[in-house]
Amino acid sequence: MYDSIKRQELSQNFIKNPSLVRYFVDLIDCPTESLVIDLGAGQGIITRELLNHGYHVWAVEKDRELVSALQDNLGHNVHLKIIGQDIRALKYPFQPYWIIANPPFQIFSQLIKDLLFGNNSPEGILLVGQKEAIERLSGVSEVSLISTLFTSLYTIDIPHHFRPSDFSPEPGVATCVLRAKKIPTRLWQDAEEYQEFLTYAFLQQKTSLQKNLKEIFTYEQWKHISKQYQFHFEAQVVDLSISQWKGVFRSYQQRVDESKKRKLRKEIL
Repeated sequence: MYDSIKRQELSQNFIKNPSLVRYFVDLIDCPTESLVIDLGAGQGIITRELLNHGYHVWAVEKDRELVSALQDNLGHNVHLKIIGQDIRALKYPFQPYWIIANPPFQIFSQLIKDLLFGNNSPEGILLVGQKEAIERLSGVSEVSLISTLFTSLYTIDIPHHFRPSDFSPEPGVATCVLRAKKIPTRLWQDAEEYQEFLTYAFLQQKTSLQKNLKEIFTYEQWKHISKQYQFHFEAQVVDLSISQWKGVFRSYQQRVDESKKRKLRKEIL
């Protein structure tokens, strides 16, 4: 078993209290026999509890010694698939699945991007992470491209805050749980186009959103859109609510011709 020095090198902070793990797993709220993927399974404390709940589990862990321990301790369970690879290289399934993980903090943001922009995003996500990163991602502390996209497609909350003593080794930062549940919206059908539109809007970085999008919407179109969705004509990207962003995107889909859409795509490549 790895000692604390080795775990620090791997940026892993394992939850050590089994009763806390049971509470943590209960937060995911998915049907029995669902497929749940444990990313960064480590010593298997979360994997074991997922199996106890009746889920089908993929335990993903890249460290060979930990993979060997998982196989020795849990490999007999027919509902478990152990995958010995880096979670950043994982090919996610096309069937519905949920994510539950206590991944290395240093790859938290990249992991969220992989889940959002993959071929099949999860039905629900439950992640342990650094409080500062989770608050940025959920739009609590700042508004960004990724937080706007994420909160457009998932309902997000922070149901639990950890104590440093809940982990081994103890992390040097405040940690909490990010819980996200997929919103049943037709926006998923247009998620790639929505991502392109938001990327263009955020990357322009001019003094107002109207100026960011002046090559897309005419002055009169923007005047009508801002009035229809009730935001200031000179609003900035951080000023719009998620419902207003969705409204602006609908206007983009309905009112903007294909030549302008091609120009937008070219600009963000």
